[in-house]
Amino acid sequence: MAKQYTKNLIKREFLLLAEEKSLKNITIAELADRCEINRNTFYYHYEDIYMLIKEILNDELAKVDEEFNYTNSWENSLLQAVSFILNNKKATLNIFKSIDKVELDNYLFKVCESVMSKYVENEVKTKNINAKDADKELIIDFYRAALVGLLDKWIQDGMKESPEYIITRIGSLFDGNIERSLRISEKLDK
Repeated sequence: MAKQYTKNLIKREFLLLAEEKSLKNITIAELADRCEINRNTFYYHYEDIYMLIKEILNDELAKVDEEFNYTNSWENSLLQAVSFILNNKKATLNIFKSIDKVELDNYLFKVCESVMSKYVENEVKTKNINAKDADKELIIDFYRAALVGLLDKWIQDGMKESPEYIITRIGSLFDGNIERSLRISEKLDK
């Protein structure tokens, strides 16, 4: 229990620090000082700042997966992911603008991959569609790439537009396209 408390404290204080300054200017010594722990305690839990970021993003990915399991909606799942980004707007921008934004990109990729994979499998299962596995992967890859690109652009533009509007609008514009593509797969030869 104390271990989880310490990890949560480190995560919270890191996000607060990342709201104040760029990732390259955050030191483990400063973070440890803010948490009132020593540096060894930080290293007991995390190898470095990037491992900390990775764990924070993986925690958020689990929440996105949970949202999908509850709603079966890719739109609601993406909104869950975006709410974390918005709640930590300055931190996200500071991480995103840092020299190494790999973890944030991986997070967006994993979120969109997870959401679209679950959505496609749910469509196949609930609508009894016998789509080919290779086609399902192509559909997932296509929508994942589109959504990652959209979220990436939204972050680069400073997150000014409402994510609810964008995601809901995309959902409306492309409503039925995934099901239609899966049904076409049933009829296509290899």
